[in-house]
Amino acid sequence: MSTEEQSGAGSIEHQDTENTTNQNESKAVPRNFAPIPSINLNPDLFQGVSVDDLYQHAIKLHERNSLNTLELNKIAQALQEVQTILTERNQDNFTIRQARLSDIDSLYNMVNYWYQQGENLPRAREDIIRNIQSFAVCVRKGVVLGCACLYVYDSGLAEIRSLGVNPSIQRQGQGRSIVEFLLHRAQQYDIKKVFVLTRNPKFFAKVGFTLTTREALPEKILKDCEHCPKQDHCDEVAYEINL
Repeated sequence: MSTEEQSGAGSIEHQDTENTTNQNESKAVPRNFAPIPSINLNPDLFQGVSVDDLYQHAIKLHERNSLNTLELNKIAQALQEVQTILTERNQDNFTIRQARLSDIDSLYNMVNYWYQQGENLPRAREDIIRNIQSFAVCVRKGVVLGCACLYVYDSGLAEIRSLGVNPSIQRQGQGRSIVEFLLHRAQQYDIKKVFVLTRNPKFFAKVGFTLTTREALPEKILKDCEHCPKQDHCDEVAYEINL
């Protein structure tokens, strides 16, 4: 056989192999798979909303007799299935959620650790328990890796306090996610302004906060600053965000 014929035979053999491969690939793709259902939802209604938020909203509707018990149970079951699926699929990722009483030890240890580092004010365990609903936590594989709380003053002004993340996983987005979770909660409460006193202004600037002065926050001065041992040489700066 000539060299040209050998080349031609090789080409035909290659084409046959390609055809066989394509046929096998075609057979491997199921023809009767179910299409992804299309649901017409307004994304603005659910942006930043957790499964817990949805369930609490359903409970409020039930209390107003806008949902009957059967409908509430169906929603609870569906949300539980959603939570289970998301947990299984995100074993290596972190989630942000409302703090629970079962988180108290982790919250107290986290807040106390950053107090010892000079970053936060101390919080008594009893104080954390009383204000558990103001806390949000970052969790991965059931372990609390970060926390912060949204403290609301009588004037309607709010402060992000006790922000801390496990030092072994810092700079991976957990702190920002906690802050954004609390800002979304503040919007749900119709709070117009949130502030923070911080030694890390660059972090809060990236989240959307802008520089202000402590003098513009009389609620904070009255509550904490007048009793703080560092009031005469405070090294924190005030940042705020309008919602």
